[in-house]
Amino acid sequence: MTKTLLIIGIIFIFGCSDEEVPVTLPETIRVQETVIVEVTKVVEKEKIIYLDATYNPEPTWTPTPTPVALPAWTPTAVPLSLPTWTPTPTPKPDSTWTPTPTPTSIPTWTPTPTPTPTKVGWEYYLDGVLVTPTPTPPATWTPTPTPRPSAAWTPTPTPTPLPPGDMGYVKTSVITSYNFTSFGEQVTIGIPIEKSPIVDHNQNGDITDGVTTSDDNNFKILSVTQRKNSESQIVLLCLTPINTSVEITFWTTRK
Repeated sequence: MTKTLLIIGIIFIFGCSDEEVPVTLPETIRVQETVIVEVTKVVEKEKIIYLDATYNPEPTWTPTPTPVALPAWTPTAVPLSLPTWTPTPTPKPDSTWTPTPTPTSIPTWTPTPTPTPTKVGWEYYLDGVLVTPTPTPPATWTPTPTPRPSAAWTPTPTPTPLPPGDMGYVKTSVITSYNFTSFGEQVTIGIPIEKSPIVDHNQNGDITDGVTTSDDNNFKILSVTQRKNSESQIVLLCLTPINTSVEITFWTTRK
C-alpha cells in the first residue's frame, strides 16, 4: 500500500509542476490489493501532498447456506403403562369377641382374734361376773424309757485255709428216673440249688468230664449249663429206650 501511495503522489507532482491547478481526487480509490483509501483533505505546500488515508477493508462475502434435506422424523412411540392388577383381598373371619368378665369383689377376711390367756392368780369381772383364774393343768408323767442292751459284737470268723491241692470242691450226686421211649432221646435234668453249681474240678476247661452216670454205656452227658439263679442243668442222652432210674455224679463247691 505504501508503494501505491508513493506512485500516486509522484504522478500528482508531475501533473502540477507547470502551473498550480487544484486537483480533486475521488474520495475513494480502489487498488489491486482491495485497499480502500479515503482522502478527506489535500494540503499543497512546497509541491508535497499529504494524504490522510483511513483503511476501509472490503466487506467479506458470506455465502448463503444451502438447506440440507433432513430425513422425515418418526416419533418414537411412548409405551403405555398397563394398570397394575390388585387382587381382591379375601376377608378373614373376625374372631369372636369374648367380653372380659367383671371381677367380683372378694370378701375381706377378718382373722379370728386369739384370746389372751389369763395369767395365774388374776381375777377380773366380765359383764359384772367374777371370772376365776384359769386352772393350771397337772403335769404329765413321762415314764423313763427302758435302756436296750447293746448289740454284742460278733467277730468275723477267719476262714480255714484249704490244704495244698484242695480246690474246695466236693463230689455229690442226684438220682432221677425217666421213661425213655425212643432211641437217642434227650432229656434236660435240673440240679437243685443246694447242689449247684457244677464246677470244673480239675481246671482243664471241660466240665462234662467230671460228670458221670451210673450206666455210662447207655447214658451220655451232652452239655452242662449254668443258669442265672445258680442252678445247673445237664442234658442227658439215652441210647436205648428204657424205663429206669439213673444216678448222676458231679463236682460242686463245698457248702
